[in-house]
Amino acid sequence: MEENKSLKEELQKLRLKVYGIKPSRKKRKDSDSDAEESKDNKKHGPPFGHEGRARKRPARVDRTVVLRFESCPECGGDLSELQEPRVRYTEDIAPAELFVTEHIIKQGYCPACRKIVYPDVPETIGNRHFGVNFLLYITYLRYTMNLPYNKMVQLLNDTYQAGVSEGTLVDYIKLAAQVFGPEYERIKHDMQRQKNCHYDDTGQRVDGENRWLWVFINKEAVLYHTSRNRGKKVVIEILGEDYDGCTVQDFYPSYDGAPGVKQKCWSHLIKDARELAGKKNPPPKAKEFHEGLQALYHDAKEDVKDLTSVGVRRKVYRQFVKRLKDFAKTYLNGHCDVKRLAKRTLKYRHEMFTFILEPGVEPTNNVAERALRPCVVQRKISGCHRTPEGAENRDIIMSVMGTMHLQEKDYFEAGKEYLLNTLT
Repeated sequence: MEENKSLKEELQKLRLKVYGIKPSRKKRKDSDSDAEESKDNKKHGPPFGHEGRARKRPARVDRTVVLRFESCPECGGDLSELQEPRVRYTEDIAPAELFVTEHIIKQGYCPACRKIVYPDVPETIGNRHFGVNFLLYITYLRYTMNLPYNKMVQLLNDTYQAGVSEGTLVDYIKLAAQVFGPEYERIKHDMQRQKNCHYDDTGQRVDGENRWLWVFINKEAVLYHTSRNRGKKVVIEILGEDYDGCTVQDFYPSYDGAPGVKQKCWSHLIKDARELAGKKNPPPKAKEFHEGLQALYHDAKEDVKDLTSVGVRRKVYRQFVKRLKDFAKTYLNGHCDVKRLAKRTLKYRHEMFTFILEPGVEPTNNVAERALRPCVVQRKISGCHRTPEGAENRDIIMSVMGTMHLQEKDYFEAGKEYLLNTLT
């Protein structure tokens, strides 16, 4: 047994050497128990001797309280005050309450126009009772803090004594989506002009039926879109049939005919290989395949850091495509599960190293995965959408909020400015 194990290790080293792959520095644990034991023995918290961290001193002081003893609390004797006092800061939450404004609207009659005139009330939403800040706050609670409507009602009534119902909140969410609608369309239009774009989708239930929630994201904007379709038609609808930028996505076959130059996600491929190699009884050569993929990926990421000219990028791209092709071919006659991953690797080999050709393109689709995660959390908390309008409202509001976040804008400041400009 020991001899066979030694021969297998030597064979793996030769394979890695032949295909120009550097061996992984990480050693795999021999058993799950060893991994658990190592995890238990690991010290929790920061390492010994690390730099200490503490909360920074507040930049603003709202109230100053001077504390002193007139006499010694122990014996009652006189005290001689020391020159340097001891200073301590405490931070607390101020009691919250609604801010009520009474507007005295002076009216006047114009004989020339023959009508009564009066000024508009600032920072209000038509004749509605609650103002702009309230609308922004409930959208924040709903789509950033992921609170369901019943919890939002409880928070507002317990904290602010607002006296609102779920119907009131739903009505204001509809209004927010209506006001932010033009901004959503602008984001969709700008998405077609961006050079790079990540997209992904996840399932959801809308009005008792299966739907797909899509996300399209780049460095400047994010767009959410609910659709009945999971295929390339949605990509064409959002990005346009003539889109010539670079897109990053996973290996779903329907993406193959979508517009744009493609970069397939390395994380998806390596994850599938890792799960196959991590089985209790992994297929033959599954571990070798996983380690080989990881090594190729890390080599490509290291080499791309030093590339500058277009010619050199193309040359390195061709080299890595050939290495991946030769590597995958050696596993086509193995176990069916390993063969399946090898065939996928071989099929998409030209789309695995686009990040070498195109500066600024990422080799993984983690950006889109992270953008979808809040929606998945909402789905687990609140369940499905009762109506298609509810899903559309979510798409509009989250797209606007997410775009402001990517552009490092404060949602409450930028959102208020947009609402006031739109409503006036």
